[in-house]
Formats: sequence, structure tokens, C-alpha cells
Amino acid sequence: SSNSNRKNAMNYCIIALLSLTSSYHTLGYSIIPQYQHGRRMTALSSSSSSSTSSHDTVEQCQNQPIIENNRRNFLNSAAAKTTTALLLLQSTTTTATTAPANAFENRLNDKYADAPATTGTQPKDLGVKTRKSRTEGSYVGLKMCGNSPNCLASSNPYADLPVRTIEGWNAANNGGSIRDVKKVIDTYEVGHDDIDGGGYKVMEYDEKENYLYVQFQSYKAGYIDDFECWYNPKKGQFDVRSSSRVGYSDLGVNNLRLEYIARRLGEEFKWTFERSGNGMLA
Repeated sequence: SSNSNRKNAMNYCIIALLSLTSSYHTLGYSIIPQYQHGRRMTALSSSSSSSTSSHDTVEQCQNQPIIENNRRNFLNSAAAKTTTALLLLQSTTTTATTAPANAFENRLNDKYADAPATTGTQPKDLGVKTRKSRTEGSYVGLKMCGNSPNCLASSNPYADLPVRTIEGWNAANNGGSIRDVKKVIDTYEVGHDDIDGGGYKVMEYDEKENYLYVQFQSYKAGYIDDFECWYNPKKGQFDVRSSSRVGYSDLGVNNLRLEYIARRLGEEFKWTFERSGNGMLA
């Protein structure tokens, strides 16, 4: 893309120079010589009034402002075209050398690191807030999922959206903390179950508020998913939310991510979870 932009800029420069050459040919070899010829004729008329009529001299003087304007317009056009061409070339060169990489440092490898990433837009209403509830009026917690099947969350009342709502997570003997989750994230296996090959980044971590926010990225397309975990004192559980930003179906990616984190919390820190008959998080 950068090479293409640079090639387009070079082509524009060539076209501009050809245009200037053509314009100069028209002005330099017809209008400008007329102007020079007029000056010579005027000089001759002043020195040899007998050979040049007053009518010829007046006609040359009347034509001179038009010639001056033509030459001025030519010079202004030349300056404008040259400046535009140089600025375009400089802009594309700068873009090519300073374009930031759309990849997390801990991605699986650099194979698709320079590919354009479809990151989507980070939601502005993440975090712990007072939110509207369809069944209870309001609740305090993480954002509720939308209608698309690319999100799972546990903060909102279950009756609000049963198909996208899971149970909160239980720390060991209610003595665990957000530090347990942070330790799992710090050693997160990039690319497990063929997901999150683009790596991840901890965006916010607050031990005092028991809150953690992490962004995960897909390997090829660079999709960004948002993961949050927060201790809900009212429920005595940790609420979680994992959601995609773009698209409709996530092909089970958010569920696989939550299953991985939950499995490690259970194995390493003795957390417990509600599960359905098929063994998946309920």
C-alpha cells in the first residue's frame, strides 16, 4: 500500500512536470517572444519615430498588460503544481516510514503482523457502571451483551438476556482476588485452541477495585475482543465479560477464551464455576 501511494505520487510529479513543460512551450515560444518582440518594437519606435507609426506603439502598449498577466498566471500555476507534487510525495514517503504496526508484541509470530487489522472501535462504556436492566430497572456492573452471538457476560440479571448470560465465578473459599486472574493473563497461551494468535494486552488493572481489562487480537484479520473481570461485592462473585467488537458470529472464540481462563483458575487457584450438563460454563 505504501509503495503504491509512493508510485502514485511519483506519477503525479511526472504529470505535473509534463504539464508545466507544455504550458511553458505555449507561453515561452508564442506569448513571451511576443512580449520581447513588443519591447524591441517599442524601443525601435522611440529611437526611429519616422519608421514606426504611433498607432503601432499604442497597440503594443495595450497588449503588454495581457502578456504580463499571462506570464504571471503561468508562474503562479507552476508554483502551485510543483508545491502540490512535492507535498504529496513527502506525505506518502512519511506515511510509508512511520506507519505504526497493528499488532501486539506477544503475538504468535510476525507472519501477519504488518497486515491491515480490523480492530473495530473500543466501546466507550466498558468498566463498572450503573446500567439499565430490562427486568430489574438497573444494576451495577459490567456491560450487558447485545443480541449478536459474539458475547458472554455475567453482570446483568439473567432474565435480561438468558442466551448471552453466564453465572459469576467463585474464587477459592471467597478468598481469591483479581490477582489470580492477572497471573493467568500474564502467562496466557497465545494461539491456544487456534484463537488469540494476534496476542493480547492488559489495558487496565486495578487491584483496589478488583478490576481487569484485557484486549485480545485474532491472528490473521486482527479482530480485537474485549475481556473484563470484576469482583461484584453484592453477589460475592467475580463477574466476567468477553465480547467481539465487529461481526455477528464469533465462531465460539469468546467461549473458548473464557473456558481457558476458567480452567486455569480452577487448576491453579481452586476457583469454582457453574457448568451446564455438557460441561461448559453455564
